[in-house]
Amino acid sequence: MRAQTVHAPTVVPGLLHSLRVLLSRKSTRGLDAAEREDLARAQLRATRPIVSGVLLCGAVMMGIIALFELVEVTPSIGYPVWAQLLAAVGVAACAAGIARLEHWQHRLMLLLGGTLIAGIFMSMPLPGAAGQLALRTGLFQLLPLALMALMVRPVSLLALAMLIVVMAQLRIALYGAPGTGTALYWLYTLTTIGFGLVLAGYRTDFAVSAWRMRRRLVQQAHTDELTGLLNRNGWGDHAIAAHAQAAAAGRPIAVVVLDIDFFKRINDDYGHDGGDAVLQRLGGIMRARVGTTGCAARIGGEEFAVLLEGNDALEAQAFAERLRREFGKTQGDVTTTLSAGVAHHQPGETLRDQMRRADMALYEAKREGRDRVHVAGVS
Repeated sequence: MRAQTVHAPTVVPGLLHSLRVLLSRKSTRGLDAAEREDLARAQLRATRPIVSGVLLCGAVMMGIIALFELVEVTPSIGYPVWAQLLAAVGVAACAAGIARLEHWQHRLMLLLGGTLIAGIFMSMPLPGAAGQLALRTGLFQLLPLALMALMVRPVSLLALAMLIVVMAQLRIALYGAPGTGTALYWLYTLTTIGFGLVLAGYRTDFAVSAWRMRRRLVQQAHTDELTGLLNRNGWGDHAIAAHAQAAAAGRPIAVVVLDIDFFKRINDDYGHDGGDAVLQRLGGIMRARVGTTGCAARIGGEEFAVLLEGNDALEAQAFAERLRREFGKTQGDVTTTLSAGVAHHQPGETLRDQMRRADMALYEAKREGRDRVHVAGVS
């Protein structure tokens, strides 16, 4: 039987997936892929200046050790002071790059490079040099311990953990086992990695809690509590962005503005609870028709708006007619009707301009007798 060849592009994603499952927290298990990515981006934005600051602290530590060696209060491990100061400047440059670069992969390369330079000059003596290696190694391990606690993506955690292991193995290969023995040395190294993973997990839990709270606050600020649709603020944020993207891409855009006919009479006859029930019913119909990716809002008391991408004026009119017919069915003792105005996008027209024409079309629908849809003409 011929052996199957396992390609690296297949192995690496599988390894990362296994690591992601291993490091997954209870707080993140209910998130879908898009939410996980949004959470990761939020964490990266928050931790990037801190990661840069930690690495900069490592550079400062290297400079202080070099000065200690210069005044002979600390034994040297073989590197000249000028080389140590130059290395400290290099680590500081890596920290500055992390603070400025946008792509996380590039920042990870600088992080690993800066950590490696710090580890070499702080805890790996030149051949033949004698120094307080145990103390220096312990001092250096504070740096990757703090950095691991700040890592967001599993690949970053894996890369940093592997760097710590490789450097530990290199110390043993070059200088032999420490006086305390190899077993304790590896226990110390793996404990550093373990504490880093624990701290990263707790930081993730806190980040998820803050992210969920922010999402709830944003949703509350952008959602109409009664109907579940966007409110005026939400419409202003979502609809303007969607309109601009669709216009730039040259996709058809239609705006539908709707108004419940004689809504004040409904409130007078059935009370505000009856009026709220009517608003909720229309909100439910609109959510079902527009879907989760659509843009529908309650922009006033009984006034609603829908942004339809990829729909021309005829399709938008048909959409509005379906809403009108479905909403116009008698519910209990309440008989409701709906008027709508439709405006198709014209070249160079903003969302505000298009809504103004849809409002004028809505006015025409009411003037013509209500319970109908009117399409705005080309101005």
